[in-house]
Amino acid sequence: MNDLTRYRLCAGLPAPASAKLLYCYLLDMAGGRHNSVVISVKSLAQSVGLSRSATSRNLNRLRRLDMIGIVPWYSEDGGRLSNQYLMK
Repeated sequence: MNDLTRYRLCAGLPAPASAKLLYCYLLDMAGGRHNSVVISVKSLAQSVGLSRSATSRNLNRLRRLDMIGIVPWYSEDGGRLSNQYLMK
């Protein structure tokens, strides 16, 4: 997918600008559609310049819009790891 197509896709999302920003950033990290990204909410928030709560809220909004899938990861001893975000 070229840049212009990706930007048009993001511009047409029925979501606030911060959710569009997150989606475009995740698309860039994934290298296009139908890939996945493993990153913590904290790192994602710092990368795009949003608070952790705004980042979490917008990630859940994108999940409800069926733009991404969120897969929680856990270590062998049950500790929480970074989420995997599946681009749809």
